[in-house]
Amino acid sequence: MTTHLSITIPVYKKDRWDRTERDGKLEVSSDVDSLSEGYEALKQQLDKLLAELDAQNRLAENALVLDNQIQQKAYTLRRITEDIERATEHYKNLKVFLEALGIDTRQPRLTFDKQLLLSKASIAEVDILPESKF
Repeated sequence: MTTHLSITIPVYKKDRWDRTERDGKLEVSSDVDSLSEGYEALKQQLDKLLAELDAQNRLAENALVLDNQIQQKAYTLRRITEDIERATEHYKNLKVFLEALGIDTRQPRLTFDKQLLLSKASIAEVDILPESKF
């Protein structure tokens, strides 16, 4: 005599905030001659399905973690790129300023153009204005 045996269990998964919520149910069934043998066979099938489901859930979680890491690194890369662009602009402006002072910016050491520093344009008198009262 064959008997129809069915095993149903609820399936839960964790959401982003580590809360467990019901995701559905897993059911296996078969027509069996012996309840004890049929139960063991169905239980093994069920365990295998649960292991596969758990592996899929872990892969999904890993993918979410990796996606978050990629977004964070992309944001960091954008910030670093902006900092490099800003520093490049500052460097260009500083280079023009140093060259106006007679400093050769191409040299590995800080060198001054002595002719420019000793010229009359590099020496100027400054008049001090009397303090104004507000």
